[in-house]
Amino acid sequence: MATFPRITPPSVTEPFAHFWHTPISSGFSRLIPVLAGYIECERDLEHADCFDPAFVDWTREAERARAKALDLAGRIGSAPIARREDLPLKRSGMLVHALIESPSEDAFTSLHALLGTHAELFACVETGVVADRVRQMLETCHAQIAALAELGEFDDPASAWDDDATHREPATMTLAPAL
Repeated sequence: MATFPRITPPSVTEPFAHFWHTPISSGFSRLIPVLAGYIECERDLEHADCFDPAFVDWTREAERARAKALDLAGRIGSAPIARREDLPLKRSGMLVHALIESPSEDAFTSLHALLGTHAELFACVETGVVADRVRQMLETCHAQIAALAELGEFDDPASAWDDDATHREPATMTLAPAL
């Protein structure tokens, strides 16, 4: 009797069980730490006098971090989709780009609301190892988007001002005599 040796590994017929990068997922995994760095730079500037010459380097660093985040998010938006799991990554990258470049607080707020109103567009509903990794990246990115929303840079003080409001009138101050 002849013994037939196996020339095909047994795992070839099983589904692929490892995560591999596509251009979008690779760019997205680079965007996450860059976005975190940008948020930290902006937080540093919120607690400093950005017009003080001592903080000029902080301002430059924040501008470089912003430009790098916009560049990576723009590359994600223009990269081709290689698999279904890339769609929410691409949409989230495009949302990050739009949020950073939003011209006003109203525009930022309406864009940020998309995560809640159209959550299915920014979520990975696939199953498997690749989908699990994509969900982890999306979860981290969405947490960073929430942190981005808390930054003072995206608060427009002019939009909060209501010229018709009477409560904006200067209040009369009464001083209590010192005891």
